[in-house]
Amino acid sequence: MKNITYTLVLSMLLVTFGCKSRKQNTDSAIDSQTQRIENKASEENAAAESLDMESEEFAEMIVISLSKTPCFGVCPSFNFTVFANGTAQYQGKENVKLKGNYKAKISKNEINQLLNEASSMGYFSLNDKYDNEFVTDLPSTITFLNISGKAKKVVCRYECDDRIKKVNKMIDALIENTKWESVE
Repeated sequence: MKNITYTLVLSMLLVTFGCKSRKQNTDSAIDSQTQRIENKASEENAAAESLDMESEEFAEMIVISLSKTPCFGVCPSFNFTVFANGTAQYQGKENVKLKGNYKAKISKNEINQLLNEASSMGYFSLNDKYDNEFVTDLPSTITFLNISGKAKKVVCRYECDDRIKKVNKMIDALIENTKWESVE
C-alpha cells in the first residue's frame, strides 16, 4: 500500500512540476523525488537480501518504473510501475491512448528479459540526469530499474544517451503490448 501511495504522490509531483516554466520547482521536486527513490531503493535492497522471494513484502518491490511528464504541447504524460511479483500499474494522464488507472500482470520472463537487456546495454553506467537548464518546455522521462537489488533512476530531458532512449522504447513496447484492466 505504501508503494501505491508513493506512486500516486510521485505522479502528482510530476504533473505539478513537469514544465520548464517551473524549472526551479521541477529541479527541486526531481532532486527530492530522486532522494526518496534512492532511499526507498536502499531500503528495498537491504530487505531483498533477507526476504523470501515469494513473500508479500518482496512482491511489493518496484523493479521497473517509467514516468513521462507533461509539456505545453501534446506530450504523453503517464506513470507506469512494475512490481517484483509481476503486478503492473498504469496511470494515463494526458495525450495517451489509455487515460485513467489500469492494472495488469506481466510475466516474470518479460520482466527479466527487459531488465537483462537494459543491464547489458549499460543502464547502470548512464548519467543520473540528462538536462540543460537553458532549454525550455521539454518533458522529462524518468526511468527506474531495480535489477537484483541494484537500483538506478535516470532523468532524461535533453540530449539523452541513446542507451536510455532504447531502454525507454523497450518499456514503452511493454506498456503497449500489455493487456490492461481498468481500475475505478
